[in-house]
Amino acid sequence: MSTRAPLVCQLGMAGVNFKHNRVDLCYRSIRGTSKKYTKISEAVNDEELCRQRLQLANGEWPKGCYDCEYMEKQGADSYRERIKLDRHKPDKYWLDNVNPITGKVTTLRRIEFRFANTCNYLCRHCSPEYSSAWTKIVKSNPTLSNFDNMEIPMYPDSYSTNIQDLSEVGNFIDETLEIEITGGEPFFQKKFYDCLEQLKPFAHKIKFIVTTNGSIAGKFKNYDIRNLLLPFKQVLLKVSMDGSKSFYNYFRQGGDWDTVIKNIHSFKELPNITISPVVTIANMQAARMPEIYNDFTEINPNPKWFEAGEVLHPDTLNPVHLPKPLKERYLKEWEDFTDGLSNSAHANRIGDFAIRMLESNDGDPNVWKKYCSYSNELDKIHNKNIFDYFPEWEEYWHKSA
Repeated sequence: MSTRAPLVCQLGMAGVNFKHNRVDLCYRSIRGTSKKYTKISEAVNDEELCRQRLQLANGEWPKGCYDCEYMEKQGADSYRERIKLDRHKPDKYWLDNVNPITGKVTTLRRIEFRFANTCNYLCRHCSPEYSSAWTKIVKSNPTLSNFDNMEIPMYPDSYSTNIQDLSEVGNFIDETLEIEITGGEPFFQKKFYDCLEQLKPFAHKIKFIVTTNGSIAGKFKNYDIRNLLLPFKQVLLKVSMDGSKSFYNYFRQGGDWDTVIKNIHSFKELPNITISPVVTIANMQAARMPEIYNDFTEINPNPKWFEAGEVLHPDTLNPVHLPKPLKERYLKEWEDFTDGLSNSAHANRIGDFAIRMLESNDGDPNVWKKYCSYSNELDKIHNKNIFDYFPEWEEYWHKSA
């Protein structure tokens, strides 16, 4: 057995994630099991997932954990370090949940489902895998398939939909069980509402998390969203904003900032709901972090509820590839902004990935050129102009890209 310190990942040691085409330990993992299961209890102790847990327990990075390994090597806080199911329990609690010989777990603290890619948005960092609207665009504009992550996936059924009976979750509720639904856009998916109905008997012990674009808040067909969320012990709506007001409608094609803000206020009326604005940081977000932080404060005055992720795939969107003069400009703007805050600790945590990438010298001009070409193609499709939102980029743009 390795003498290296365990890489204690609470999600890896007490969670499972059902995606479109596989089952993983967590959202960020990129290599799980492709075996199809009909029961949660069978899936969680799949041979491959158990092997990965043992690797983590032995201080080794599984290949599927590339994202967190990359982040930590860059000196940034990884998903493993940021996302905690319980900050009060010691590492031993999570390690003891994993059999040191078999890698099997005895209890779950988190289950994540992704039922479908049905979505009404075409966000600039997304792809057909996560948006049905993207699928339509790529089909009608085949040149987009030349760019990374633009292949149209063939998923007849999500691995989440194979789990027909959710009553089994009652066997996993030790204290509080986190269940998160992501998409696509869950509020536009029938399976999401079927899930809410099946979880009613256990709702008082479930922390229910939904990653949503916030485009709908009232009723969907015959489903009353608000009433279906009320029985849960706690509901966390992670609203993917992914920008400041100044470029939101550009980045999240099909979305409208004012509509989402109105819907957020509607959800805030429910006593069990907390709103968490989320930014997934790509190059555009790294260029506008002070704006984003200020606009998020208007959504939720308590910054501890802000969340930040990072775009590592496709690489063209990574802020590391921005031209050096732009990097220097944005670093200076962030420094001036945080100097004016009474407490900059949380702001620096949210901006951590952006700052690490802007400080890095690992950028590739050829990747930036590819990004310019990709953006030009999307602007033609959507009849928009990136320089209306990022005028400072024009000087460094590859016009012939």
